[in-house]
Amino acid sequence: MPSKKSKITGKKITVGKKTQTNVQTATSALTQIKDRFIALKKVRAKLASVKSLYVQHNELMTELMPLFIEVKADEIIIKREIKIGSTKYRFTPFFYDEKKGTVVPKVWKSTAFESGSIE
Repeated sequence: MPSKKSKITGKKITVGKKTQTNVQTATSALTQIKDRFIALKKVRAKLASVKSLYVQHNELMTELMPLFIEVKADEIIIKREIKIGSTKYRFTPFFYDEKKGTVVPKVWKSTAFESGSIE
């Protein structure tokens, strides 16, 4: 490969053959788009099959959340932790920010049940 010296920096510049760029044809571009639509259909099918799990999750959360909530005449007490036997269960509410110590109007989570999580 021939080399040249740059007039500005004085460093050697290596000059080589140009590499061929991969030119995409219209048919290959359409094939890629069609493949993406097929992949989208597959993802939607998987999401539809998981939908029943979200329903079960909501039912279980609805049944278990009252264990963490105590209602009195003038107050509602939310327990963060309950102990059943030797196992502890934690409730993490999404409507309360522990770091700021404030109630949050709505937190957008990608869960089926937005009130909180039980661990």
